[in-house]
Amino acid sequence: MGNRRTTARLAVLAVAATVLVAGCSDDDGSNDGDEKRRSPQSLSEGYSVRGALAEIPASAVDDDVLVQTADLRAATEAAGLDVPTDGSREATSPWLSGLTDASSESPTPVFVPFGESFNLQAAAPEEFAELLGWSVLDVDSFVELSVPPGRFAVVTGDFDDDTLSSDLTEVGDGVVTDVEGEDFENHLDAVNAANRLGVPTRLARQEDRIALSPSTPAVESWLEGGDSLADDDSLAAVADALDDEGAISAVLTRVEGGADPASAVLGSQASPEQLEALNEQLEGSVPEDPFDAVGIGWSVDDGEAEVHVAYHFDSTDAARDGAEVLEKTYREGTSSVSRTPYSDYLDVEDVDADGPVVTVTVTPAEQGRTSFLYQALQQRELLFVSR
Repeated sequence: MGNRRTTARLAVLAVAATVLVAGCSDDDGSNDGDEKRRSPQSLSEGYSVRGALAEIPASAVDDDVLVQTADLRAATEAAGLDVPTDGSREATSPWLSGLTDASSESPTPVFVPFGESFNLQAAAPEEFAELLGWSVLDVDSFVELSVPPGRFAVVTGDFDDDTLSSDLTEVGDGVVTDVEGEDFENHLDAVNAANRLGVPTRLARQEDRIALSPSTPAVESWLEGGDSLADDDSLAAVADALDDEGAISAVLTRVEGGADPASAVLGSQASPEQLEALNEQLEGSVPEDPFDAVGIGWSVDDGEAEVHVAYHFDSTDAARDGAEVLEKTYREGTSSVSRTPYSDYLDVEDVDADGPVVTVTVTPAEQGRTSFLYQALQQRELLFVSR
């Protein structure tokens, strides 16, 4: 495995280790590395992936979890871009392309997984702002639980009592809406810049944060406070690992275990013979012990892109064993979608097992893109298959 490459990175780990020792000196070690190293924060206290999780009420979550988040101002600066002052599609397209790895002419070292709540594919920011009173151009950071139909997002910015449009209708204590009607109900006669189906968008503000969702109870829960995704030990451990790497954007998800690797790759239509042949080929490519959460974080070091993938295992031993398998797969494995070696897309810089979390750090290969692992996660590539 590669050595840590910067003094700053070593310093972060040293400080984290000191805090852990000081905070857990009387512990019997039964948590096996799952200690909560810091209290959950809100995004108002400065950007962190852990703080982003703390914005999502536990009551808004079912079984599936896909969280997308970013420090939009830091990502814009790292990409060498400026936030447009004009909210037209023409003015904002170059900025959005530079942040989403969509520019083929001048790729940037960052990737921002914008949530669906901004409705960027269907409406320009100026149209969104005319409806709700603000747009993505006013956002400093954001987090979205991106599991339809119950999406839930929180954005931070220079927001005050006058930010939300006075045309919005009150539907509860502190909650307003753009379209009147039941939660999740389509109103095709009321399609607008916030939703292509006219589904009502509920909004509420707390200081410099605005929450929005098609679910009134989710927004009310956010206003009330209480348990959040930051209280999920597995996701919190992954978030902490990405924060330690200085991630300015991230995607996190729970991973369902019990999968047969070949079935996960080939799908339900594969024959028994195909499954058996592929399982033999994949032997040693998937950790023997399952991981239950994974996160991808993007950072920039001296102007160069770094991508960090954090896996949460059940124990320190499982993580240590899993690290060896993951390193081999990243270095020697082949994409099940393109049949191209992963090494054509990325260079492995470091693989580190810290307690129950394994963090793999990669950089894009010469022809690679910063968004490759995001696409690999969506396509359920072998890198994200858990037994």
